[in-house]
Amino acid sequence: MRRDIVIAVLALAALFGVALFHREPPPAGQTRASGDFAAGGYRGWYDLLGREGIAVERFRRHHDELAQTGIDTLIVAFPEGDVPEFWDAAERDALRAWVRAGGHLVDVGVTPHVDKNDGKGELIFAQDAPKGPAGALRGPWSSLISAWLNRGGLRLVAQKGAHVRTLLADRGGSLVVSYRYGRGTVVSIVDAAVFQNDVLGRPDDARLAYLAGRPSTPRGVVAFDEAVRGGIAERAWYRALDAPELVALAILGFAGLLWLLYGIVPLGPAVRLNPPREPTSAEFLDAVAALYERARARDHARDELVADARRALERAPSLPDNVELARRLDALSATPVADDAALVAVAQTARTARENTMISTRVPRRAVRRGVSPRRSGGAA
Repeated sequence: MRRDIVIAVLALAALFGVALFHREPPPAGQTRASGDFAAGGYRGWYDLLGREGIAVERFRRHHDELAQTGIDTLIVAFPEGDVPEFWDAAERDALRAWVRAGGHLVDVGVTPHVDKNDGKGELIFAQDAPKGPAGALRGPWSSLISAWLNRGGLRLVAQKGAHVRTLLADRGGSLVVSYRYGRGTVVSIVDAAVFQNDVLGRPDDARLAYLAGRPSTPRGVVAFDEAVRGGIAERAWYRALDAPELVALAILGFAGLLWLLYGIVPLGPAVRLNPPREPTSAEFLDAVAALYERARARDHARDELVADARRALERAPSLPDNVELARRLDALSATPVADDAALVAVAQTARTARENTMISTRVPRRAVRRGVSPRRSGGAA
């Protein structure tokens, strides 16, 4: 017993030692991930919006599924350093289509280059800030945000003719702008480092994080885009099916469920596989007769017999007997065949019609006289 206690204590000590001395390696750059507590993460921004009563979540799908999620606002910030990223032309086009359809995008920092179509349809771009002191902040948000210590070396510049509203700017240019994109809106922020955990403790930076992360509707859902870092949860197989296929699958599943329930819970009297006794000849004939009755075989046979008898009478002379047979055939053809006896009566009448026709049209045999050939005569008379 004492030996077991010693082994248990040593095992617990080993577990505590591993937990105490094991440290995860720091990320090789700024992840800007909403679940990262390190200096370059966005976990502080995620928790700040949640504490302010905003519904926040993480987006981990391909961007062509944005329309199916009910997300109002999407925050996109790409990592820096050796942190892997997932971004291509298909994801870019899907994100743009979602914004044009009415989505609200918070575009933080610089977007990686994909191809020559990156600038197609874009209203703003980033350029190097001019040298010299940045000066004080100006714009509609400057009354709430007076200090932005590390503003970076880039500024936002609008395309010629674009209707862009500057929310924060300094002497070097625009820092935060907003504009319409199709039916949706975009808030673009030039520097992504201002929302990282290591600087978000400053009051002005926290206010900027709240202003930038607000949803476009009062009860909208704000989502942090984790798909740009490759954290994509692939959709289930049933999400790839269209509506008709889902309906067919539901019907098939319901039928299978009924089949299982029928095997478990009897829905009617039990059916014996083997009959209790062999059927008699009379029962067999009755069953066959009932089968013929269901198939209306008697009526079909009557029609065939009557048609054959009429064809026979058409070739016969109009004798009184044949006229009477034709009348009987007309009556039989209009009378339902209720049983086999009635069908036999029709058959007998048809046979009588055929026999009368054969007798009436029979050619009498001519008598043949045998004469003596002159050549065989013995001589002249």
